[in-house]
Amino acid sequence: MRIIIVGGGKLAYYLIKTLQPYHHIISVVEQLKEVSERIATDFDEVSVYNGDGTNIRIMEESGCRDADFYIAVTGKDESNLVGCEIAKKHFHVKTTVARVNNPKNGEIFTRMGVDKIYSSTQILADIIEREIDYEGMRVVFSIEKTSQNIIEFKLSPKSAACHMTLRDYAFPKDSTLVLLTRDDGKVEVPHGDLIMQAEDTILMACEKKDYDQIWKELVKR
Repeated sequence: MRIIIVGGGKLAYYLIKTLQPYHHIISVVEQLKEVSERIATDFDEVSVYNGDGTNIRIMEESGCRDADFYIAVTGKDESNLVGCEIAKKHFHVKTTVARVNNPKNGEIFTRMGVDKIYSSTQILADIIEREIDYEGMRVVFSIEKTSQNIIEFKLSPKSAACHMTLRDYAFPKDSTLVLLTRDDGKVEVPHGDLIMQAEDTILMACEKKDYDQIWKELVKR
């Protein structure tokens, strides 16, 4: 697989180290001469080009025409976007990947046809978002193209749901019990006659607006 990495900072450096064992053909384009020289010295098998990763001549020389991936990880969003556009439209690179330094620009990158975007700020925000403010309840998965998440919690012994069937208990109307695991590790597939017990581990698909009700009725100790 041929990979073009534009930008020679720490992210690119560690990306190269991570990809090395897989024997990909890697080219790096970096504007700063000293950074280009350091990468060339540290990675003998990597082709390094000192120049602008959005320059068509440099892109041609670095192998864009046959590339499977064009990965733009510079510190400038505009450069990353332009480079990905040229790689996709002029060189027909299969997959373009861009670092987005300002999360607000993410929508523009997607709208302009960048295949994959990476934002360390957004990733950190998502991690924080998943650690919701309800003790004993956590978000484990965000369901794509919906407003729902899957949450995990242990059923509180104080909950009125204990010893009730799924059919008889009134969950929030937009919530669905996905999986239930007993305290002894036995996994139960949800069905109407399944009886909930204290300390069952429950996976539930629900809306954020229902977090408070679910926590108070099912999780609070």
